[in-house]
Amino acid sequence: MLNVVENEPAIRRHRRQFIRSLKPLTDEVIPVELGHPGASIRAKVAWSERLGIWFFSRKIADHRYWNAFGVGRPESGSHISITCEINFPLCGIDRRTGGAFAEDGAGRVFVVHRGKLGGGRKGVGKGLFENRYRGVWEVMDDGGEETSIAIIGVLNSPRFARQIAQFVRKIDRIKETASARSAQAELRFDELSLREDLIGARCREQERETGAECDHGLIVRDLSEALKGHGLRTGNDGCRDLLVMNREGRIRAVFQVRTEMSLAGIHAGATQLLLNGLSLPGHPLLLLALPRTPEDALREKLKRLNIDLLIYGWEGDRAVFPDLATYLPRIAS
Repeated sequence: MLNVVENEPAIRRHRRQFIRSLKPLTDEVIPVELGHPGASIRAKVAWSERLGIWFFSRKIADHRYWNAFGVGRPESGSHISITCEINFPLCGIDRRTGGAFAEDGAGRVFVVHRGKLGGGRKGVGKGLFENRYRGVWEVMDDGGEETSIAIIGVLNSPRFARQIAQFVRKIDRIKETASARSAQAELRFDELSLREDLIGARCREQERETGAECDHGLIVRDLSEALKGHGLRTGNDGCRDLLVMNREGRIRAVFQVRTEMSLAGIHAGATQLLLNGLSLPGHPLLLLALPRTPEDALREKLKRLNIDLLIYGWEGDRAVFPDLATYLPRIAS
């Protein structure tokens, strides 16, 4: 269980790190009208082309640290709405704010969200978040009260800025589909695309390492981009991390990503591949993406199940797949 951070100096220090993680990726500062009609303010938002989001941050005296985010580059002088806020109290605990800092037993600091969504639209609120958000869930000791929270990212991770951007895009998609019949529409292969809002769990999973799991969606996204760079189409459907289609429109590979090397985790990934991959037509390749090579005995078991391995690493904040080229001829065929 995580523990909420209440100490004022610690919150102030963590909030500075939060902002420092985003500032180096800022390309320009754009003046806008921020908010909704009748309650907007003039603000200069920071736009990051690499992250695909803008952000605005300021301290509201005697109240909170306000951090607003949105998707897409705004036009100078335009009126823009806020996609989500990741706010922090100045000190203590304020359950009215969506964001908080939390620590685990090893002293790692996480940025978490309680699921409070604004926007002034019917049906947009905490209930929508709890029903639709897929990501990393955990339980937090919230000042003597156990609270189910979503983990946005690991504050000191070199990939923290990307983890924030991923969260913002997920909230944007959740709000877009708020009036849809279902968060997980039936998969249509002619409209195959990557849906970040379908990556991750709906509730807390027992067998996984919380910090590493924050990278799950980033790995899927980077793998998708690597495959598209070779002219292949990719997408997901909430059951399979990544589907790959060749130029003829046939699904030729299914990927499942695991971020840790526990035996239970690898077994879970293999099971997901078998249950959700073998039902597809054409006998696609089943590939399990892992952070390192498992022991020989386990590799042999996976091989007998016709599950191939793709080992990934990191270059900066991007996942890389050195052996991906090995599989491309079979995927493209």
